[in-house]
Amino acid sequence: MATGWGSLLQDEQQLEELARQAVDRALAEGVLLRTSQEPSSSEVVSYAPFTLFPSLVPSALLEQAYAVQMDFNLLVDAVSQNASFLEQTLSRGQVLPRRNKN
Repeated sequence: MATGWGSLLQDEQQLEELARQAVDRALAEGVLLRTSQEPSSSEVVSYAPFTLFPSLVPSALLEQAYAVQMDFNLLVDAVSQNASFLEQTLSRGQVLPRRNKN
Protein backbone atom coordinates (compact mmCIF):
# COMPACT_ATOMS: atom_id res chain seq x y z
CA MET A 1 0.00 0.00 0.00
CA ALA A 2 2.84 2.41 0.77
CA THR A 3 4.20 1.98 -2.75
CA GLY A 4 0.81 3.07 -4.13
CA TRP A 5 1.02 6.24 -2.05
CA GLY A 6 4.54 6.85 -3.30
CA SER A 7 3.36 6.92 -6.92
CA LEU A 8 0.34 9.06 -5.96
CA LEU A 9 2.56 11.56 -4.16
CA GLN A 10 4.71 11.81 -7.30
CA ASP A 11 1.71 12.66 -9.51
CA GLU A 12 0.88 16.27 -8.62
CA GLN A 13 -2.19 16.44 -10.86
CA GLN A 14 -3.70 13.28 -9.35
CA LEU A 15 -2.90 14.51 -5.83
CA GLU A 16 -4.61 17.86 -6.51
CA GLU A 17 -7.68 16.02 -7.83
CA LEU A 18 -7.77 13.82 -4.74
CA ALA A 19 -7.52 16.88 -2.51
CA ARG A 20 -10.34 18.61 -4.41
CA GLN A 21 -12.57 15.54 -4.08
CA ALA A 22 -11.75 15.28 -0.37
CA VAL A 23 -12.70 18.92 0.21
CA ASP A 24 -15.96 18.43 -1.71
CA ARG A 25 -16.73 15.35 0.38
CA ALA A 26 -15.94 17.20 3.62
CA LEU A 27 -18.33 20.00 2.63
CA ALA A 28 -21.04 17.52 1.61
CA GLU A 29 -20.69 15.54 4.86
CA GLY A 30 -20.85 18.67 7.04
CA VAL A 31 -17.24 18.67 8.23
CA LEU A 32 -17.47 22.44 8.64
CA LEU A 33 -16.18 25.33 10.73
CA ARG A 34 -17.34 28.91 10.88
CA THR A 35 -14.76 31.29 9.47
CA SER A 36 -12.75 33.77 11.52
CA GLN A 37 -14.12 36.54 9.29
CA GLU A 38 -17.74 35.62 10.14
CA PRO A 39 -17.55 33.72 13.47
CA SER A 40 -21.24 34.19 14.29
CA SER A 41 -22.59 33.20 10.88
CA SER A 42 -23.63 29.74 9.86
CA GLU A 43 -23.99 31.04 6.32
CA VAL A 44 -20.23 31.48 5.82
CA VAL A 45 -18.29 28.30 6.56
CA SER A 46 -15.20 26.42 5.48
CA TYR A 47 -14.21 22.79 5.75
CA ALA A 48 -12.46 21.62 8.90
CA PRO A 49 -8.78 20.75 8.58
CA PHE A 50 -8.05 17.13 7.70
CA THR A 51 -5.27 15.00 6.29
CA LEU A 52 -5.43 12.91 3.14
CA PHE A 53 -3.06 10.26 4.44
CA PRO A 54 -2.61 8.67 7.86
CA SER A 55 0.16 9.97 10.08
CA LEU A 56 2.47 7.82 12.14
CA VAL A 57 1.84 8.00 15.88
CA PRO A 58 4.36 6.64 18.37
CA SER A 59 2.90 3.52 19.96
CA ALA A 60 3.53 4.85 23.50
CA LEU A 61 1.34 7.89 22.76
CA LEU A 62 -1.34 5.73 21.19
CA GLU A 63 -1.41 3.54 24.30
CA GLN A 64 -1.70 6.64 26.51
CA ALA A 65 -4.67 7.81 24.44
CA TYR A 66 -6.33 4.41 24.76
CA ALA A 67 -5.70 4.42 28.51
CA VAL A 68 -7.57 7.69 29.10
CA GLN A 69 -10.24 7.31 26.44
CA MET A 70 -12.96 5.86 28.69
CA ASP A 71 -12.41 8.42 31.46
CA PHE A 72 -12.33 11.28 28.94
CA ASN A 73 -15.57 10.08 27.32
CA LEU A 74 -17.25 9.91 30.74
CA LEU A 75 -16.06 13.44 31.52
CA VAL A 76 -17.37 14.82 28.21
CA ASP A 77 -20.69 13.06 28.78
CA ALA A 78 -21.01 14.47 32.32
CA VAL A 79 -20.14 18.00 31.18
CA SER A 80 -22.63 17.80 28.29
CA GLN A 81 -25.41 17.05 30.77
CA ASN A 82 -24.51 19.89 33.18
CA ALA A 83 -26.60 22.79 31.87
CA SER A 84 -25.43 25.38 34.41
CA PHE A 85 -21.76 24.63 33.71
CA LEU A 86 -22.34 24.87 29.97
CA GLU A 87 -24.26 28.17 30.28
CA GLN A 88 -21.51 29.71 32.45
CA THR A 89 -18.79 28.49 30.07
CA LEU A 90 -20.59 29.78 26.97
CA SER A 91 -21.30 33.16 28.61
CA ARG A 92 -17.69 33.48 29.70
CA GLY A 93 -16.50 32.48 26.22
CA GLN A 94 -18.58 35.24 24.66
CA VAL A 95 -17.13 37.86 27.04
CA LEU A 96 -13.46 36.91 26.55
CA PRO A 97 -13.28 37.52 22.76
CA ARG A 98 -14.87 40.96 23.21
CA ARG A 99 -12.17 41.92 25.71
CA ASN A 100 -9.40 40.82 23.34
CA LYS A 101 -10.67 43.03 20.49
CA ASN A 102 -10.25 46.25 22.47
